[in-house]
Amino acid sequence: MSAAVATSWNWRTLENVEVECTHCGVRMTGSAGARVKYFRCGSCHRWVSSTYSDVLRADAKMRTHPVKEKTEADERFIAVKDRLDQWLAALDDQDPYRIMGVSPMDPPDVIRARFRELALERHPDRGGSEAKMRELNVAYEKILRHRQRKRIEALESGTAPVRAATVLPARGR
Repeated sequence: MSAAVATSWNWRTLENVEVECTHCGVRMTGSAGARVKYFRCGSCHRWVSSTYSDVLRADAKMRTHPVKEKTEADERFIAVKDRLDQWLAALDDQDPYRIMGVSPMDPPDVIRARFRELALERHPDRGGSEAKMRELNVAYEKILRHRQRKRIEALESGTAPVRAATVLPARGR
């Protein structure tokens, strides 16, 4: 009986619960004011406040989920998840296409033009830094090697016609 009372109390105050929109099934983001908590659905933009929870309960536009207390296993999971997120972010920072601001689907002339544009901005003789220019050169070389490898794989498998325009020319040194 006490658990049911606590659950209904949580429902009325929207404390220690996560709120889900029943319209689209998305967990609502919450913010706390001085005495009132507000929850908003990021998908359909419906909102709920703790002062109107009894009224909205009958309307059934939201559903609550009790938040459990964090255990030691949860803390370990969160630590591993944070390390994985950091690792994935570091991989994104190493993506040569992202560094150059181009897509893998862009034609060679677009990639070449983007390299030249960035080289003019980042070259040390034009006010850029050596580190940024080195990063740009490494990214461009990775793209060249990747496209060359894809071309060789296509030639070996015989699945793609040979076209000279699919490979970027090497940079002049």
